[in-house]
Amino acid sequence: MARYKGIIFSGIQPYGEPSDNLIYMSYEWRANFLKSANTQMRYQVMWNGLNENQAPSKANFNASNNKGDIINMVFKVYATTEYPYPVAFENWDLVATIKKTRDIANKSYDTTAPSNETPLTYQRFTIDISQLCQDLLSYSLVPINKGTWQASEWGGMNGGQTKQDNVTETISDYNVSRNGTYRHIFVTAIPEVILANGTIEEVTGQNPLQFNKIAVINSVAQYEQQDIFYNLKYIIQQFTSISSGASRGFMSLCPNFTQTGNIPFLKQVRTDEEAEWLYWYQKSMFNGSTGDFTSTSRLKVETYLSNGTAQNTMYLSDFNSNLLTTTRSNLEVFQKNQNRVCVQNVSPTYINANAKDDAGNALTNQIDSSTSYYKTHLEYINGEDNVSPNTTFDGNITGFESYSSGTASYSTAQTFANFTGSLKSINDGTGEWFFRSTNNLAGITATTTYTATCMVYIDSGYAGGDVYLTGGGSFSGATETTVRADKDLTGVWQKTTTTITTASDTSGRIYGRCASPDPSSGNFVFFSNIVIQANISTIRATEYRYFGIDRETANIPYGFVRFHWLNRIGGVDSYTAKRNITQGLSINRDTIETKSADRTWYQDDQLFNGASVNTDNYISNTMRGGNLYKGGREVLNVKAQRNNSVYTEPLNKQTADWLEEIMTSPNVWVEMDTEATARGNTVNPFQRPSTKEYIPVIITNSDVETLNQETGLVKFNIEYTLAHKVQTQRN
Repeated sequence: MARYKGIIFSGIQPYGEPSDNLIYMSYEWRANFLKSANTQMRYQVMWNGLNENQAPSKANFNASNNKGDIINMVFKVYATTEYPYPVAFENWDLVATIKKTRDIANKSYDTTAPSNETPLTYQRFTIDISQLCQDLLSYSLVPINKGTWQASEWGGMNGGQTKQDNVTETISDYNVSRNGTYRHIFVTAIPEVILANGTIEEVTGQNPLQFNKIAVINSVAQYEQQDIFYNLKYIIQQFTSISSGASRGFMSLCPNFTQTGNIPFLKQVRTDEEAEWLYWYQKSMFNGSTGDFTSTSRLKVETYLSNGTAQNTMYLSDFNSNLLTTTRSNLEVFQKNQNRVCVQNVSPTYINANAKDDAGNALTNQIDSSTSYYKTHLEYINGEDNVSPNTTFDGNITGFESYSSGTASYSTAQTFANFTGSLKSINDGTGEWFFRSTNNLAGITATTTYTATCMVYIDSGYAGGDVYLTGGGSFSGATETTVRADKDLTGVWQKTTTTITTASDTSGRIYGRCASPDPSSGNFVFFSNIVIQANISTIRATEYRYFGIDRETANIPYGFVRFHWLNRIGGVDSYTAKRNITQGLSINRDTIETKSADRTWYQDDQLFNGASVNTDNYISNTMRGGNLYKGGREVLNVKAQRNNSVYTEPLNKQTADWLEEIMTSPNVWVEMDTEATARGNTVNPFQRPSTKEYIPVIITNSDVETLNQETGLVKFNIEYTLAHKVQTQRN
């Protein structure tokens, strides 16, 4: 059982904790948790058994403790998209095993420095795994008109090799691949030592060195332009507020972002477009304070008129299906650590069909004919522990009771979201009360602001006033404000919010009631999702992204060309080009020379005795001497591809710098709506909710002009061919 002498520890690595040696190399900038796969990713083991100028030797092996010199370091590189991380090594994907000898010894070039006289201590073993990570990543598309991908772990429509699909199952486990957008990387190292007899053996009985885990994305930074330290830009994580000095960005270099209220470049989108994506890396959620957690995470969308007047506010939260949740104090909340890429559709068509209001009710057509532009950002709602005695009313109303004019009971007649029941209160017509908490609320503290929210469903025929929650004066000295459920809005769930700021009195209850007038006898109201939290805060977690509505009439019959591409941050961007569309074919033919028919002798319609040939005797329509339709040079096969070209709008430098990504991206698609693309929607509308599909193309431009001082603005002529060649027959 071979062992190594001395100790090994980490040197250079992408992400360093305060106890790691990386603090001596880059103290303030060592938090490279999220890395570009297209930058260096060095991992280094340091060993104190020998200095750099010493060579490992079998003579140094100690038989009494089986310890010897390290001659190789065996690095193992693991990857996964799972989080929480797999516990066992075998549940990670082993990407590579790398055997590395010691690094070349360093040399001090300053002959006057003391280090020039003294050999550098420790031996170092260093590898770079960036190319391995590049091969792991590609892209992950979301089906057009879908809200988000199916799962963060497996993504949506991933790049990479097409998997074998020969298993006769409706849903096969064997033809899928991991999300192509990101990977978690885990590297370990175990030494090999040289024994007394000169053989080399891997160490046993000593644990491998484990480096800090990181995440990688398929981004690429231009050396002269973009920062590669992503911790302050592309990691969406726990913090209390956002500022221009600590921007948190989506995975796109499109210049339609800002941290302030100033309107930037408006990225143009059309009202018939079904796919406009925002990707981001969600590392963690709440700010980490005791009792503080995130209960709501959503994209807030705000529309505006052309004069800047605010129009509508709505929310998108499809991506929540890919986030980790837990139950805490009777409330479903998001787990602190998420560590995954999220994506959300923010196209006008999708917003108009799927956006919701603050209460979670469906909204339609919020982007209408008067909408000029809209903006969106990621929003959290944070708060402390829920002190409501019953939030979901799943099976009972324990913690609440009838009170005064209201008789409370459990009901399944109306349910909110995915809850199985609600609290139903029938009023007897003698007062404004519906229910109250059975006991004083537990955990209330003095001089603290509490927010009590509740979903309210007012039945048709209701004759009372607006409905809300209240402390009912039970907290002496407390102040209270309310946002009430509208008495005239019946048959839908509404959100009511009450803010109670306590004084010194911490003993009190929560009540359900209405404003004047009192309900009629027999009027009833349903209540659900009662949440009471201290110190509620709404956090803007990202930059704003702005989109302008393009209302230009489609160029029929030529239409427009909508491009999607793998962008330089590893997400997917899009652009609609509309000018001077051309289409054509490039054709190559392989020809052969074949035997021609003998035209000397023709097949007569008479026999030698003058009788006519019986037409029933003919087998086919071939005719001796008359088969002029073939022979000579013939085409053996045809190779053809479609060549297309389209111009953009005139672009300023900032926009042109962004759109040059189309020319350099390895993965570009155009949207098509054809008989072939519509079949997926017909067969499986869940997986393909649109008749449009992404069709891969190859950009064929060899150069592009992004700046012209003389003309000011530039146009791109995007030349491309379909990745699938034109299908032709063989002769």
